Amino acid sequence: MPDGRPPRRWWTVVRWLFLLALVVFLARSGHLGGVLAALRRAERHWIALALLLGGIMLVIRAAKWWVLLRRVLPGLPVAYAWRSLLGGMALGLLTPGRIGEVGRAAAFPPGARLAVGGLFLVDRSADVAAIAMAAGFGTAAVAPAAWRGWLVLAGLSAGGLVLALPAVVPVVLRWERLPEPVRTRLATLAAAFAALRRRDVAVNLLASIVLMALDVVSLYVLACAFEPVAFAAVAFAFPWILLTNLVPITPAGLGVREGTAAALLHTCGVQVATAVNATLLLFVINSVLPALFGWRYLGQHTPVSSGYQLEKPIGGAEASPTPPTAYRH
Repeated sequence: MPDGRPPRRWWTVVRWLFLLALVVFLARSGHLGGVLAALRRAERHWIALALLLGGIMLVIRAAKWWVLLRRVLPGLPVAYAWRSLLGGMALGLLTPGRIGEVGRAAAFPPGARLAVGGLFLVDRSADVAAIAMAAGFGTAAVAPAAWRGWLVLAGLSAGGLVLALPAVVPVVLRWERLPEPVRTRLATLAAAFAALRRRDVAVNLLASIVLMALDVVSLYVLACAFEPVAFAAVAFAFPWILLTNLVPITPAGLGVREGTAAALLHTCGVQVATAVNATLLLFVINSVLPALFGWRYLGQHTPVSSGYQLEKPIGGAEASPTPPTAYRH
């Protein structure tokens, strides 16, 4: 390790042991056999439909990431947005809470990485806000009447916070009471946020909401591959299932996510085997398969990595890229 401290292998070992304990528990309880039996009986056309939805969602995710990138890296080809996204997904698969997805910035030159990291925070904040909105609205549908207004308001507030980021973050990063060396180091990050228009963030948030809706439909479709289920049950449970991705207990959240799905959906009359299989298949389609494609981009030195430089801070003055030929293969 760069700081001389030993690597935290113990935490990695603990997480794998926890995952093994979950598998052993499922096997001894008899649920594992039911899960495998249900998987063998799954209706394949529903799974094919989920694969199609997964492809559509990946295209939307790349497009909304590119919309942010092109504001601070003018002229950036969409192909590099794809590479950055897939490479980040590959790293996110191996890190707690998918924090490794900030590795999207590694595809860009050192002078642009801090700015791209800031854009990742906007992109991820929009995704989290969409989850919070879905959780608020979905829970309001099944909550007592007295709570519904507050839950809807909480969901709308999450979206409002994301829309405020381009105005609020630069002010915070340029706060005069911050030490001068800190403000200097954060100047590029502050300028990146300032370069964003509220419309860009609104488009990103809207895309995140669409992705959230498609995710719910995908889980519903996969559950229908095993048994008839109520769409309302999936819409209520799915946002809370997604939030378990932030809990760094097992590698890639395996077991914790499926256990949460089983617990929540079972209260709505869905079989444990259905909940586990549908959630696991959704994880494979939306996370594992894109990450497998993303491995090829990790550590690659693309033309944009070596040829694109920010000649002046992003923000009040436009960033000046090198000539367009730097983007060509």
